[in-house]
Amino acid sequence: MSLLQTGPAAAARDAKSKYRELCSTEPGVPLFDQDWWLDAVCGGPDNWDVALVERGGRIVASMPYRKTKKSMFEVISMPQLTLTMGVWIRYPEFPNQDAKLSYEREIYTELIEQIPAVDYFNQQLHWDNTNWSIFYWKGFRQTSRFTYVLEDTTDLERVYGEFSDKVKADIAKAEGRIRVVESDDLDLFQATNSKMFDPPRFSMPYSYETLKAVDERCRRRNRRKILLALDADGNAQCALYLVWDDRCTYYLLGGETPEAKMSGAHSLLVWHAIREMSKDRKAFDFHGGMHEPIERIYRSFGAAQKPYFQISKINGKLFKFAYYLKQAIR
Repeated sequence: MSLLQTGPAAAARDAKSKYRELCSTEPGVPLFDQDWWLDAVCGGPDNWDVALVERGGRIVASMPYRKTKKSMFEVISMPQLTLTMGVWIRYPEFPNQDAKLSYEREIYTELIEQIPAVDYFNQQLHWDNTNWSIFYWKGFRQTSRFTYVLEDTTDLERVYGEFSDKVKADIAKAEGRIRVVESDDLDLFQATNSKMFDPPRFSMPYSYETLKAVDERCRRRNRRKILLALDADGNAQCALYLVWDDRCTYYLLGGETPEAKMSGAHSLLVWHAIREMSKDRKAFDFHGGMHEPIERIYRSFGAAQKPYFQISKINGKLFKFAYYLKQAIR
């Protein structure tokens, strides 16, 4: 093998090493776009890649993606435990909105041109990405999805005042009866979280191995908390797994026992999490909310509906036939 490696493989390695340096120095890159997060949720550093735009030797935009093989097809799709993987852009100052949109068109076009040819592309962009028109012009489709976000938790009195009456009543019921503790017991968290899933109807959407990989990396970087709500006997009625970047806390996972529905443990635990995390960062993202029962819970905490874009594109007649056949027989 030549010591001087050229071609697409070498270029990909060079792009990834540049991106790792960007992630280590740029605080604005969201948590779920971080290189170390992608290493964990994609099953290793060889299972994801990144498109970059550079100006004057400096990265001004990035879009990581996960490329996998499903049956005979190559696809780009979302990894486990990851709601969004967005386009990060370093914005200069603009004299007007037209200049900003022109810049975005240029940047997005360069990123899209670097996406490898696959049978199916499906990626969910961070809610910061509000301009998907360039994807549309390039033949992509868009579906609006929603998460629920408390955008400013600095005024906790105001935050509490926007809770529903039921949430406030649950908090009052749980206070004095439920104790909130921080824990490193991932097995206990997983046991509590698993109670939320009914495999025949709704299977767990992630593997415990992936959660352990995420936990190891987050714990090393002080980017996670496991919070438990314990009853008088020390039993965990409810559990939250929180992760964060420099500006936002994400309610990554949660679980509860049947007893928690009566004790108000979940409401008390979420309120504790909001108060605890508001000390260092402003926003609190409930990390989802497309399932109707979950949506009702998240908005009961006064969280605002925040849209994000699911961008997709089918290439090739064979995959299109297989895709729509699967949809038809569900």
